Amino acid sequence: MVNNLEQTTEKGQPIFREERVLVVDDLEKWLKVASDNLRYYGCKEIIEATNPSDAVKKYFEVNPTMAMIDINFDTDNLEDTQGLDLIGHLREQEYIREEKIKQVIVAMSSLRDDIKLRALASGANYFIDKRKFVKDFDGFVEWYKKR
Repeated sequence: MVNNLEQTTEKGQPIFREERVLVVDDLEKWLKVASDNLRYYGCKEIIEATNPSDAVKKYFEVNPTMAMIDINFDTDNLEDTQGLDLIGHLREQEYIREEKIKQVIVAMSSLRDDIKLRALASGANYFIDKRKFVKDFDGFVEWYKKR
């Protein structure tokens, strides 16, 4: 696992090698952290978006198999939860296109309170708390292997 922003020359098991992942976050730091960790586990196709509208556009352009989505896109407003709306919208698009819900959606946030429950209720398969990203990403990898 890549430890936060440090790069490594080692590689983990290539469990994400077949995935095309859309990573959505407004902060460059978290785009890099998520992307580096996905690459560590073999992901070669990572598409980045910095806001929900860009994410929707790229979602239809590249048809990702997995998405990692931040919840808050306004660091000055901790009540902002545009990422929950985005997760719900992507799940709705799968339903409209009559696809089985096959895309793995991972919500990421450092917001507190009930944000994890709200993310899962919006359609996320897994939740990563950014305050303990390394531990939670490792947990996600284990969850992914078993699914």
